[in-house]
Amino acid sequence: MIFPTSLVWLTCLFTATSAQQPTSCLKPQPTSQAFFVMGCGKPITVDRLDPIVSPGRPSQHLHTVMGGSAFDFDLDYNKTQTSNRTTCAVSKDLSNYWVPTVYFHHANGSFEAVEQVGGINVYYQERMDWTDYCAGRELLAFPPGFRMMAGDTTRRDFNSSKVEHRAIEFICLLTDGQEGLPPFHEFPNRTCNGGLQIRIRFPSCWDGVGLGTFSSSSNSSVPGSDSTPIASAYNSSHVTYPSRLDTGVCPSTHPHRIPALLYEMTWNVAAFNSFRSMGEQPFVFSNGDKTGYGYHADFFNGWDVNLLQRALRDPSCGNETGGRIEMCGTFKEYLQSNEVQNGIGGLEQKVKGEWRGVLEGGELPGGVRVE
Repeated sequence: MIFPTSLVWLTCLFTATSAQQPTSCLKPQPTSQAFFVMGCGKPITVDRLDPIVSPGRPSQHLHTVMGGSAFDFDLDYNKTQTSNRTTCAVSKDLSNYWVPTVYFHHANGSFEAVEQVGGINVYYQERMDWTDYCAGRELLAFPPGFRMMAGDTTRRDFNSSKVEHRAIEFICLLTDGQEGLPPFHEFPNRTCNGGLQIRIRFPSCWDGVGLGTFSSSSNSSVPGSDSTPIASAYNSSHVTYPSRLDTGVCPSTHPHRIPALLYEMTWNVAAFNSFRSMGEQPFVFSNGDKTGYGYHADFFNGWDVNLLQRALRDPSCGNETGGRIEMCGTFKEYLQSNEVQNGIGGLEQKVKGEWRGVLEGGELPGGVRVE
């Protein structure tokens, strides 16, 4: 599902951020830059799995997952290619895209899952600077085995000077699906009658080597549901943001540009308007975060890499089409309609435990408590 206001906003941003390029360059700046919106009609599963952070074991909290049917405790590129279906628009994109699930926290302490509506929009954007073109670089498809994350599940504050903090936006939609207020950087403490849309941007500068894994056992840590550290298999050193978050210059340590991904998902928070009371806003993420600052997202590449690279070079998959993926000639024979996407059978839940409906006992799935 594509929201017209979002497309207008991003199309304008293309024009507004276009820099003046010197005349003496190895490669001129193209008139068309890669831009298409990958819609995924519905989740392939909702489960306590995270093969990037917690391979081989249940994840600390619940995730809503879009994309290929090979999603499991463990995942590598070869396994993604065994997917026999995907809930996304291009059948050759067997990637997975996932985020924490949203819950309503009732006054009596129980939790209730919020309906995710319209699936996900994943924006694939070219955000190269004129310095990249002058150096003769091009936008690179994600290589096999590539994975990355945006956001930090442990974050509970906001600092506007940090680009990674500004990568998350909460959009309070009006009844007609239009944006009526400036973006928030946390859960807005107000009703959103058209739904709450959450956007998150990923890093788009790559070191050209790393895939998001560790080559040694020196892993970082994330909090477990019992507040004790557990090892994370994710190594974030391979990617970083450009200087202005969405645009700007990549550091010399990460000179290669990959597609700038932006996830856009909407949740039917208006269904709980009658249950709201005065005071603190009542929504939480499945990781126990009631601020919204701990929102995060994961991407595991399952693309036909050659196909994606062709699309990134194809002007019909560029900003002149306004991001409409149905206009992309490279994808034409692989497109799935919304009806096909929404008719895809989901995966059986692998980590048993109820997550739907009203959850009593003051705990979210996995024994997570609100912080």
